[in-house]
Amino acid sequence: MDIDELLKDIINYEGVIYKKEVSLKKYNTYALKAVSKHFFIPENIAAFSKMLSLLNENKMDYLILGGGSNILFLDDVINIPVIYTGFFTRIQKLSDKIIVYSGAKTSDVVKFACKNSMTGIEFLSGLPGSVGGATYMNARCYGFSISEYIDQVGVIDESGEYFHISNEKCNFGYKKSIFQQKKYVIIDVTFNLELGTKKIINTRAKCHKNDRKSKHQYKYPSAGCVFLNDYEANIVAGKVIDELALRGTSVGGASISPHHANFIISKNASGKDIYQLINNVRDKVLAEKNIKLCPEIKIVSSDSSDVENNHTSALDEIYGLINKVKEKIL
Repeated sequence: MDIDELLKDIINYEGVIYKKEVSLKKYNTYALKAVSKHFFIPENIAAFSKMLSLLNENKMDYLILGGGSNILFLDDVINIPVIYTGFFTRIQKLSDKIIVYSGAKTSDVVKFACKNSMTGIEFLSGLPGSVGGATYMNARCYGFSISEYIDQVGVIDESGEYFHISNEKCNFGYKKSIFQQKKYVIIDVTFNLELGTKKIINTRAKCHKNDRKSKHQYKYPSAGCVFLNDYEANIVAGKVIDELALRGTSVGGASISPHHANFIISKNASGKDIYQLINNVRDKVLAEKNIKLCPEIKIVSSDSSDVENNHTSALDEIYGLINKVKEKIL
């Protein structure tokens, strides 16, 4: 099917909102000014399934966009369809579980849990991005991973079928999951939490958020930590970068944060400024430390020569090259 005809079909689907030439600045935490040529917002699971099935059947690339907290756009215009999960934000309590739809903000889930005196995920307080993205990446901070509290994940597969996968079958590991390996789109996540004392839960959540503030994580646009750690080899990316005194190093409007060596911040940077700085840091660390750092952020470009690749299969590929990422990004 012709691309224009295919997109015309989806535009006419009931339950799908279509917008043309949408600025993605507010949809990514680097505040990059990329423009989506075709921007889709599915309003329900049936419509989402139908459009994914059609796109996959016709082998069309697409980008799933959630909170945009772990993504880097290199192009000014994104020509492939962008599918935004922002309509899927419902959070509901079911006994000792919380069911969260993928577009919900992680910070909103923490607030909901606190309100209902449910403990476990306070470490996510203040973490930018969506629950879908955090699950896809198996977000980790303060010694905890989100997978430790996940019961099951609802997904749509390549054929458009919606079903749930148990935690054990999600292949969670350090910053990895089955969702990086298979063509699954995350729709909802069920958390297993325990009842606790609301005052203590709120105190813990505020403590984590205040810690992020004290490290100036919100001062400038960023995507959080840029490089993966390799705990098996006792390699902590920020420490390695610090040993080379690279804080403050810059390319254009991109610079290594003076407060956190594994953060690259933007002061009106372009995606290519940030990407060049990433490569400069990797080259320097490789030359002087003989360590190959692997970026954890997802890089989107229409030019495969621009992009090496991310850790789609994670630590077993941590020293491998990075393949082009054009789809399944949350």
